[in-house]
Amino acid sequence: MNDQLDNKLCERYPKIFVNRDKSPQESCMHWGFECGDGWYNLIDDLCTALTYTFTTSIEVDEIDGKRLGIEPSIWSDKVQYFFKVEPPQIIADQVKQKFGTLRFYYHLVFDSINEELTKSGKYPELIEINKRYRDYVDGIVHFADIMSGVTCEVTGKRGRMHVRGGWFKVLNDDVVKEEIYAGFIPHVLKNEN
Repeated sequence: MNDQLDNKLCERYPKIFVNRDKSPQESCMHWGFECGDGWYNLIDDLCTALTYTFTTSIEVDEIDGKRLGIEPSIWSDKVQYFFKVEPPQIIADQVKQKFGTLRFYYHLVFDSINEELTKSGKYPELIEINKRYRDYVDGIVHFADIMSGVTCEVTGKRGRMHVRGGWFKVLNDDVVKEEIYAGFIPHVLKNEN
């Protein structure tokens, strides 16, 4: 991806691409977005979706509630403490094209209190909520992977998988006519007949 589009993504999503300027020993994001400009909108949409997630809360016991400085809620003379569960931060580890489709490798960073309460084992519902966050993010990333399989990596228009000498690339039929892509032919899977 060209530098201008690379910079634009990093500026729009600084928390996701926090490792963009790290050394290659620290993060593969050092190499930037290892794909064509045509996937800019796809990656932008993916990151937008990753920033919109849900917050929720769980009830914690009085000891943890007071220790964490949570204001108590009183319902019908019952005192309850609700810990606000924030979504994890998605950190991109590598963004590239592989076998013709987008690969968005990442890890999640949960806040330290969430991690502490999870490790305590006292709140199984928190473990389930964190699993739902992981599933939610996995689903969004998987959908982007599927969409990359029909999005031209060069133009961003509708495309299909092509192959040349074992190299796969999703291309628009007009792009395939360009000299640089000579020899790329549509890749047809056996079960597509």
